[in-house]
Amino acid sequence: MMQFPAEKVIHVPELTLEFGRIVIYTTSFRVVRTTFERCELVRKIFQNHRVKFMEKNIALDSEYGKELEVRCRRVGEPPSLPVVFIDGHYLGGAEKILSMNESGELQDLLTKIERVQHPHTCQTCGGFAFMPCSMCHGSKMSVFRNCFTDSFKALKCTACNENGLQPCPSCSH
Repeated sequence: MMQFPAEKVIHVPELTLEFGRIVIYTTSFRVVRTTFERCELVRKIFQNHRVKFMEKNIALDSEYGKELEVRCRRVGEPPSLPVVFIDGHYLGGAEKILSMNESGELQDLLTKIERVQHPHTCQTCGGFAFMPCSMCHGSKMSVFRNCFTDSFKALKCTACNENGLQPCPSCSH
């Protein structure tokens, strides 16, 4: 009898938790300049509308990238950054957001989204929503001391992601 490996289950946030919220998947990698510039453009559009949004930077946490793949597969769209979801529903990428913004459609859609009175950058993380790990200080390794031999062994840190980062305690939701 042939056995198949178990599929890895990727947790995707429940859409009911996104009611009244904007989620933007972006990247801060500047390797592909046009992708980076489109992400910057979409972020600026929502900042100019002074609405609260959650940015999920796939360059800082690979789980966001996996989550994006699953969500785009559900709606039958290829994941191409940036991607915007409002109320848990797929809205589109930079071109769609830009055209909706120019036509006034976006303003109408944002009426039910929480406003930001005084936009500011988080003083703790500088607006990145992640900080170096408090346990391993970003090295991604923790040191374990064997009590029997007094030797030390480096282990993968379990408190941070693959980049040695943890969500910012001040501004991450």
